[in-house]
Amino acid sequence: MRMRLVYVIAMVVFFIIYKVLDPLGLESATKQTSAGLFNALTTPFYGAQSPDTHRHVAVVEVNDASLKRFGTAFPLSYARHIAILNQILDAHPAAIFVDFRMMRELPGETLESFAPLIARAHSMKVPLLFARGEAGDQQPALPPILRPLQVYSNGLETSGSYPLMEEGMETRETGEAPVAVNPAWALYNTLCHQAWSTRCGDVQEEAFTRPMVIRWGLSSDPAQDIVSDQSGYWQNSCAIWNEGPCARLTAASRLALTYLFLHSRGSERQFAFYPLVIGAEQLGHSGRGTPSGSPALATLLADRAVFYGSDIRDQHDDSIVPLLGRVPGVVTHAMAFDNLVTYGARYFHEPPEMGQIGWLRLDKAELLEALIWLVCSVALVMRMKPAQQKEQFDVLAALGAQNNYKHHARTSIRKRAVACALGAFLIVAIPSFQSATRAMLIDQFVIWLFVTFLFLGAWALPMARAARAEEEEKQRGLLSQLCFLASLSAIGFALNEAGPRWPNADWIGLLLLWLAAGVEEEEERNRFVQPLCRLLNRVIDLPVSIYSAGRRALSRHA
Repeated sequence: MRMRLVYVIAMVVFFIIYKVLDPLGLESATKQTSAGLFNALTTPFYGAQSPDTHRHVAVVEVNDASLKRFGTAFPLSYARHIAILNQILDAHPAAIFVDFRMMRELPGETLESFAPLIARAHSMKVPLLFARGEAGDQQPALPPILRPLQVYSNGLETSGSYPLMEEGMETRETGEAPVAVNPAWALYNTLCHQAWSTRCGDVQEEAFTRPMVIRWGLSSDPAQDIVSDQSGYWQNSCAIWNEGPCARLTAASRLALTYLFLHSRGSERQFAFYPLVIGAEQLGHSGRGTPSGSPALATLLADRAVFYGSDIRDQHDDSIVPLLGRVPGVVTHAMAFDNLVTYGARYFHEPPEMGQIGWLRLDKAELLEALIWLVCSVALVMRMKPAQQKEQFDVLAALGAQNNYKHHARTSIRKRAVACALGAFLIVAIPSFQSATRAMLIDQFVIWLFVTFLFLGAWALPMARAARAEEEEKQRGLLSQLCFLASLSAIGFALNEAGPRWPNADWIGLLLLWLAAGVEEEEERNRFVQPLCRLLNRVIDLPVSIYSAGRRALSRHA
């Protein structure tokens, strides 16, 4: 009993060291790598449940080609910005966000020149917002002409999350509503209370306070083909055969395998962005391959939220996204907005915080992980020892019951196989119950077969080994252990998709930690935990040893 208790304590200490103290950034590095793996698995399926997935948002960017076409350098003049924004307004967009921070007058120009543009947007009932900069950096407000339209434009945080709202000190003291720190939420909230009220439904600000974990998409907008040449992007080379479409399941499989084993090498090709991206110099031109006299590309912006910004490498307005690489900040804002339109209040987000102990902040995900770890540790040490199992089997064999046991094992295998198939069906059905489409049936069937295989390897394979062996062997081999961990990942992923929608990367670190620390055979405890068990035993025995040594010393003096 004491050895079991010591082992549970050692496992808890091991969890605290790895998950809380994070030595050498092992936990942080695991989360970052796991985020890339989950991006590989989920990006091909983003937007598959809706035929209108590419009709919500678009990006108009100023890039190197724009500067060359305009014959100017960066930054652009206010007159050029106004001309581009007027072209966007001509297309009757749903809303516009300007991701350029316009703080000062330029030589020969004044910010008052934006007044006619602002009046036009107001008369068209098109929300128009301007970037103020990041919240929390004591950014001054924009000049008076733009101040009523300003909004913060925070980028991705170091954890990879995208903040939507933030409560500053002034809001805590006055009790005012949280301040929007990003244009994605600002535009979404504005549109949902105006032009898109029927599309969004009832939007409550309290449901959007947690930072977003952006789900990235891989399937680029179909209209992108007439905007720019897509042949050089990864999406056009991911099919198994040289010709043919890039199926979602094929893309997910190739990305996952590549990232799992070759993620350090990176991809030779860039990924096309999910939102529609049009260069500012292209707005007045017809599309590629379209007949003469076709409408200008600006018409594609109709009824979309347009994010107008830059994609110039030396401006450093970008972020590194696991799997996708460098993503311009304006595309990040557009993708976050698309997540809000796609998921609403069910967007993927960071878990709520429970409290803070000194420098340590605790959230619900970490507390849930700790509870699962404790329960699994207790269950692990309560298992029978192999020596006890062998002794029990020898008694049964001596009574002539070995054949009956093997028959029972074979019967149990069939029952477990049926249970694994049903369990895999539930795991596949739970996340896609409300968004299942006919186009996804084949992919879901293949995923069901794969998850069934994992379940069989995790729970039926040990029993099959026992049925074939001369003695009972229920401990997991290497293949069964890997299938077991993959099965737990699938279960956690499905429950998270249907439930809290927290970062999936958190669970991978927990599973890898269990693979390193968890051993089913008590006499074969692994080298990570065993030294800690010995140390705890010595600490427990120390008072007794000191007491015994003291008594012996006193007896000698007496």
